[in-house]
Amino acid sequence: MPSTRSQTQATINFPRRKQPRTPGKAPGGCGDAPSNPPGVTLLPLSPREKVLPLSPRKRLGDDNLCNVPHSLPCSPTKQSKKENELPSASCQGRRLFFTEQPTTESPGKRNDLVLSPLRKRQETPGGSERSRLNKKPVCIQLFKQEGTCYQQAKSVLHTGVPDRLHAREKETDALWRFLKEHVCEEKPGSLYISGAPGTGKTACLSRILQDFKSELMGSKTIVLNCMSLSSSQAVFPAIAEQMGLQGASNVARRDLVRKLEKQLTAEGTPMTMLVLDEMDQLDSRGQDVLYTVFEWPWLTGSRLVLIGVANTLDLTDRILTRLQARPKCKPQLLNFPPYTKEQITSILQERLRQVSGSEVLDSAAVQFCARKVSAVSGDARKALDVCRRAIEIVELDLRSQTVLKPLPGCKSPTASALVSPVPRRVGLPHISRVISDVYGDRMALGGDKASDSFPLQQKILVCSLLLLARQLKAKEVTLGKLHEAYSRVCRRQQMAAIAQSECLSLAALLESRGILGLKKAKEARLTKVSLKIEEKDVEHALKDGVLVGNILAGGLH
Repeated sequence: MPSTRSQTQATINFPRRKQPRTPGKAPGGCGDAPSNPPGVTLLPLSPREKVLPLSPRKRLGDDNLCNVPHSLPCSPTKQSKKENELPSASCQGRRLFFTEQPTTESPGKRNDLVLSPLRKRQETPGGSERSRLNKKPVCIQLFKQEGTCYQQAKSVLHTGVPDRLHAREKETDALWRFLKEHVCEEKPGSLYISGAPGTGKTACLSRILQDFKSELMGSKTIVLNCMSLSSSQAVFPAIAEQMGLQGASNVARRDLVRKLEKQLTAEGTPMTMLVLDEMDQLDSRGQDVLYTVFEWPWLTGSRLVLIGVANTLDLTDRILTRLQARPKCKPQLLNFPPYTKEQITSILQERLRQVSGSEVLDSAAVQFCARKVSAVSGDARKALDVCRRAIEIVELDLRSQTVLKPLPGCKSPTASALVSPVPRRVGLPHISRVISDVYGDRMALGGDKASDSFPLQQKILVCSLLLLARQLKAKEVTLGKLHEAYSRVCRRQQMAAIAQSECLSLAALLESRGILGLKKAKEARLTKVSLKIEEKDVEHALKDGVLVGNILAGGLH
């Protein structure tokens, strides 16, 4: 019945994919094509019921379970002894190490991360050993230099008002006694604080005003920096504005002064403490502004306590000679001497102790910096700047370098010893380099080349400043007075003198070389000019020239 057999074969449900071979061969000797009895329906087997060929190379992709989302239920056949000993031989270890980290691939691609038996069989024992070693944490790695210790050191070496002033206990006590006697006890008076730049005058006063704010609560405090004023006469509108007087800028000067005096002497008015920083900027013709301000505390019924701060040591004796005839109006004096070597050393060491767990600057470098700065100026701010610039030099040298550093969480003592909290300490050569740039051979005029590099007009201006400072017994002079002395020297030597506007440019060039110091004012003639190096060094450097020697020998007439 051939027709019935053909109908029966037409209903057989063959799977569309190829069936795996059975371990036994077909009777016909052909092991590749199995013979199925007629009439038997072949259904697909589950993955657990499949009988795979012995050779993984003859399995198809689905037979190797490359596209199966779950891991293998058991170990593949013929595993090596080393693979059985590794922890990755368990069922969960069938996945690659990529699965230990989160992946952003699509779900269809994630199935490829399962380790197939074919790929596992092709792995060598050495590759398995490397996979096992790669799972160990790496203790050290190359990193850029952090330099956090340098950042901390630079932050503590600031020139602002510190929390505590060292080596100024005597001056602080004297200043507080004055405030307690005059402000707290409502007794008018005046105080003049003098000292070279960087000796802690303004910082000490600011610290006291902050610390004793509660004690001074009943008084009114007015603080003005005279460098910010357009002229010496502008101090009266500025004071009136702070005292709450309306329309002070539109009132004539004499009327404004009368209003201020009336306000300061009114009954029931709280004590007013007026602090004038950089008071020498109020220098004017006849000194009428300074005289008026110093006479205010001694008006009948005055409620004013005046505190003046300036660099000039003998301002009240030399400029305000009229106060000598009125001893009552003469202010109390408080001088801040330059810092000594020991004081600068203690300031630097106290600041650097705030850097946690490391010594950024060597003690020898600190001592050298203190000795040099104290010998030149005694300016504590200059010492702080020198140390900060030396730290920046070391920091820039190390910024491009890399070091071995332990990774986070690594507890290996050997790896931890590879990194020091301070990669390189700031030593004496770095401090010497900065000091050489700041206080270097600025007046080294010996030799023809050096003399050519220092113009004759600049030499004459320096000589004029030196002679004028000796005559006035002052460290600072105004640019107007300096130009007058310079013009007299040039006339005596029968040389052409430059104008006052050009004199300011000439002084600015000398300032860039570190010879002069300028304190600019709104008016060019009131700009303060001072020598930044010792007079003996200037005289020694300039006396070699015949013309300069004659100028110094002749003096000012």
